[in-house]
Amino acid sequence: MLPVFMNVPYRQVRDNIERILSLRVGIEIYFNNSALDEAEPNDVKDLGKMLEELGVKCTVHAPFMDLNPGGYDRTVRAITKDKLKRSVEHANLLHALSVVCHPGYDRWRYDGNQKLWLDASIDTWTEVIVEADAGLLVLVENIFEDEPSTLIELFKHFQDRNLNFCFDSGHFNLFSRTSLSDWLVPLKGRIREMHLHDNHGKSDEHLPIGAGTFPFRELKAFVRQLDDIIYTIEIHRESYAKDSIKNLKEFLS
Repeated sequence: MLPVFMNVPYRQVRDNIERILSLRVGIEIYFNNSALDEAEPNDVKDLGKMLEELGVKCTVHAPFMDLNPGGYDRTVRAITKDKLKRSVEHANLLHALSVVCHPGYDRWRYDGNQKLWLDASIDTWTEVIVEADAGLLVLVENIFEDEPSTLIELFKHFQDRNLNFCFDSGHFNLFSRTSLSDWLVPLKGRIREMHLHDNHGKSDEHLPIGAGTFPFRELKAFVRQLDDIIYTIEIHRESYAKDSIKNLKEFLS
């Protein structure tokens, strides 16, 4: 089984490498908008080499603030494409296992017009996925979606292509208006990664598993049916790190 992964901002990886090693985890390297723009390819490549020599596996989380792969405005979409492509390029240099991106849909912004978002999204992802080296998974995760139909339709278009699903438990707990099985069953064949954290359904608290109200017992029964999934904790407080890692490992045992 792959190691448990923990989110670490790109600029903090080198300074915290000893602590990462002591926790015995892989890392999800998060490039925010400015870090992506400022990261030099040679530095990214050197970081990947260092992690490989230390035996630390990594994934990548692409930037998302102000970006929208399904944006109606072509200029916004062009900027988004550029940043996503560079995220994939950095992931290639790092020899990352995956790169996770936000899909950009919410029913309020689009007034329920899923086709408007879908057509633009197809244009974006058609260009982005070809940048990925063999072995690098390109994934989109659920964010504001209250049910999975938009993602189901997106994956239908890319049925035989490298576009996959990262299920985020915390976002589901906040925004979904339908059952867990309504998400997991139709998307089972596309799930390659899970972001597992908890909350009380009111804010994205990024708590350790079991510290909120997400139905992890139900998810565990489903997880037993899956193989080769990347499991990642995304903590927003350093004090949650050890409990989050411990709880996730217990959840997977």
